[in-house]
Amino acid sequence: MASVHRRPKSRFWHGAWRTADGVLCLRSTKQTDRNKALACALEFERADKLAGAGSLTEQQARKILSDILERAGGGETLRCPSVVEHLNEWLNGKQALGTPSTVARYQKAIEAFLEHLGPTATKPLSSLTPRHVQSFATSRSREGCAPATVRLDVRVVSIALNRARRLGLITTNPAEAVELPTPASVERGVFTPAEIGMLVNAATGEWKTLIEIAYYTGQRLSDCVDMRWADVDLTAGTWTLTQRKTGRKIIVPLHPALLTKLEALAGVDTAQEHVMPGMADKGPGGRHGLSESFKAIMRRAGVDCQPTEGKGVRVLSRRSFHALRHSFTSALANLGVPEEVRMKLTGHKSADVHRGYTHHEVETLRAALAKLPSIEQ
Repeated sequence: MASVHRRPKSRFWHGAWRTADGVLCLRSTKQTDRNKALACALEFERADKLAGAGSLTEQQARKILSDILERAGGGETLRCPSVVEHLNEWLNGKQALGTPSTVARYQKAIEAFLEHLGPTATKPLSSLTPRHVQSFATSRSREGCAPATVRLDVRVVSIALNRARRLGLITTNPAEAVELPTPASVERGVFTPAEIGMLVNAATGEWKTLIEIAYYTGQRLSDCVDMRWADVDLTAGTWTLTQRKTGRKIIVPLHPALLTKLEALAGVDTAQEHVMPGMADKGPGGRHGLSESFKAIMRRAGVDCQPTEGKGVRVLSRRSFHALRHSFTSALANLGVPEEVRMKLTGHKSADVHRGYTHHEVETLRAALAKLPSIEQ
């Protein structure tokens, strides 16, 4: 049976026991109390015997460590939640921090992952391996999900597992070793000024205002619908916003046509927090979301969404609400506005990303080409 001894000049008790082969083992218990040290030594001996017999499982090892912590640490135990417990706990924490649409997307990915795991979801979190996450990614691809969807699902799982790693529940994140499909590359289209006029005419109510705000400011859908009167300075003709996607604070000058529109709306007696209160709480996704509503306006206006096949089962559109942001950037580029100025207006930090939003018209390129000197013969 294990025993404890105190070495000269050491304030800690050391445990001593013999293995099944008769080898004497000595290990410090890091305890100054003899009773606590003996409890640790007995657990060391139990783990050693199980390991020597080849029957020490991960669950038993964790139980032994938990017993050692509880006896030596005054009641503290080793946390070992199951996969489903940790992921649900992580989701609950996101409820108060994320937007409803973001939380809904997180929940969809986590539910799909747990369903794929089956009985493994109830096992300890530390039992997850890259093979489990890779199998999930592969199954999503086989179900016909687009590569971008698969990548987002795995990214959500990875974020939750990174939280577990920071808490010390796991040593590595198994999602980091997963190979993901390459997303489909879809070249975004743009609207002509005439087409944007057709869209505004086909729209009703706050949609007219939303389309104009998006085109004249080049901001994303979520930022446009969240425009608040407190952030609009009609005297200075500016809109100050913090972009949801990047967290970057920018000041956007208001186009004269948009400023006139907002001044007319501000003249209404009813006080409102949002410029478009009827849309402020609506999300972009879903069958009844803002993105689908915009597609309906495009159909009424007779404006082609320019569908194209992706790598998944979904048909992608080259032109959607986000094309208004591309149209804004491209129109300024074709008018000769410098790239650095355009980047300040859109809030882009990367020049490479910004160039993906810039679509030069053929005539603009032709005019630039005409400046090339002819070959002298």
